[in-house]
Amino acid sequence: MPNDYTLTDAQTRWAYKRRRQGASKEGQAALVIAQKGRCKLSNVLLRFDPNDGTPEKGGLGCHPLYPAVDHVDPGNPDRHQILCYALNDLKGHMPTECFEALCETAAWKELMEKWKVQADLNPHDREKFKQLIRPNAVPKKKRQKNTDSTLGG
Repeated sequence: MPNDYTLTDAQTRWAYKRRRQGASKEGQAALVIAQKGRCKLSNVLLRFDPNDGTPEKGGLGCHPLYPAVDHVDPGNPDRHQILCYALNDLKGHMPTECFEALCETAAWKELMEKWKVQADLNPHDREKFKQLIRPNAVPKKKRQKNTDSTLGG
């Protein structure tokens, strides 16, 4: 069955802008097509807008739903997938075997369900996605305010 998915202009620009993680530009485009513009882990639509993926010093950072090319297994540089930036970051901090085991748990499946709900409800709300991954973390703006008040500012 042929794949009838067509890249959007933003997806094409993203795929052909530069090589990531050793994946060719054509390989990146093929991954976007194969995954229909969705994250391999969460199945949510990725945000290919370059404004979401260009962090500025002191700025918002990459949007949690911005695409990231990931090695399926870091020991095998030839296999890639496209993930949400935030989920790729989470995966990258764990040994492969631990992450694979985590993906089989009820807690992971619940997180992915909440991730999908948030993506459907409001994909623009970066903080809500960050709260799903780190529910007890204090948002950056609040941390800055608390630091300022302790310094007498």
